Amino acid sequence: MLKRQSCKLKLSIEPTENPLRLAERSKGISNMRWKCNMLAVRLCVALMGGLFLFSPLPAAASGLHMETDAHQNLVIDDTQTAHVSVVEGLIRNRTLYDALTACDIPPAEILSLSRSFKPVFDFRCSRPKDSYEVSVDSQNLIQRFVYKTSPLDEYEAVKEDNGDYTVHKRKIVLDRQVVANVFTIDSSLYQAVADSGETQHVAGLIADIFAWDIDFYLYPRKGDQIAVVYERCYKDGAFVQYGDILAARYVGKQKTFSAFLFNDGQFDGYYDESGQPLKKMFLRTPLKFGKMTSSYSIRRFHPVSKRYKPHTGIDYGAPTGTPIMATANGRVTFAGRKSGYGKLMIVKHPNGYQTYYGHCSTLLMKPGQLVEQGQVIARVGQTGVATGPHVHYEVRVSGKPIDPNKVKKSRGKPLKTELLANFTETVNERLLLVDDLLKEKTSLVMLTHDN
Repeated sequence: MLKRQSCKLKLSIEPTENPLRLAERSKGISNMRWKCNMLAVRLCVALMGGLFLFSPLPAAASGLHMETDAHQNLVIDDTQTAHVSVVEGLIRNRTLYDALTACDIPPAEILSLSRSFKPVFDFRCSRPKDSYEVSVDSQNLIQRFVYKTSPLDEYEAVKEDNGDYTVHKRKIVLDRQVVANVFTIDSSLYQAVADSGETQHVAGLIADIFAWDIDFYLYPRKGDQIAVVYERCYKDGAFVQYGDILAARYVGKQKTFSAFLFNDGQFDGYYDESGQPLKKMFLRTPLKFGKMTSSYSIRRFHPVSKRYKPHTGIDYGAPTGTPIMATANGRVTFAGRKSGYGKLMIVKHPNGYQTYYGHCSTLLMKPGQLVEQGQVIARVGQTGVATGPHVHYEVRVSGKPIDPNKVKKSRGKPLKTELLANFTETVNERLLLVDDLLKEKTSLVMLTHDN
């Protein structure tokens, strides 16, 4: 009974509390709640500010350029997003059209590129080892295109704002190393060069320089030496090609020949020690390399007809297809088949001279065309009356055959007097070098390195 009464008393007292005190207590609770809410708001604002300060700005707002990897570049600006990727490959056994359509490039884009390229390079001449590098945007449209046919031949196309392509051949800068070597002939110039570790191209350069003075089919003897200073060209550390021969000296059993490269103010040319040009009206032979199989003779036993008859020229044996060069400047007067000559080319030269090139497999010039000394005009064959592949080389003066070895070799004009001092200085330096090489029999010495 007592507990129940006390409970009733407690409950009956609460509603009778002072109304003013109740109001003040309610107001205090509200103020406390308002302060807590304000504190929470301030904490949220501070937290958002910190996040804003320490978070990176979006690339679109900052105008930054971002890169992905070595084959893709992503460029982002305030207005649009452009994705450029680079694809590299080899042509192999397909056309460029097939290679680029495999990259999902629209056919119209490829045809436009091909038309722009045509004045510089025709893609119909593509080869399996040719390489390409194409940069395309997000719509697979070509922005830049590079085509390489060799280490020295690179072509580039860049798309302009109007959608057309600007195409040009790239300028290739090579590192040049000047080297020296001594070749000692045992059997032939070619073999001497090959034994030293160099290629046939070096032998060809040497033969070209001395082509007016030395018949490399007849003149060389065992033990003859040639000292040569020449250039080797490199790209990115890899050998690409041979450059110029700067100096050469051939020491034979009977005579010594020298050649020095010098510019006369207009053209590069080779001169002997006195400044006389080596170039003459006629080359010694129409082939760089081969073997003389028959000489000029007024009475020779013919291997086919089996009787004695004049042989009005010199025969040089060489594999079928070997290039035949014009021995002097002139104009083609005949190109076709003629009796025992087979496929024959006749070239007319100044002062009543004519040269004949018989038994050819292919004739590369037509009547009326001009040819230059050293230009390839035909190829060795076995047409007409012939027992093997060779070229019959004949020289005529006013229609009469003469011995090609007895043709007068008139020289060009010597250097001008004002150039001789500079020429002598250059020659003396190189002459000392080649003489030292011959004495020491040095092989492949590095001299300088030049860009």
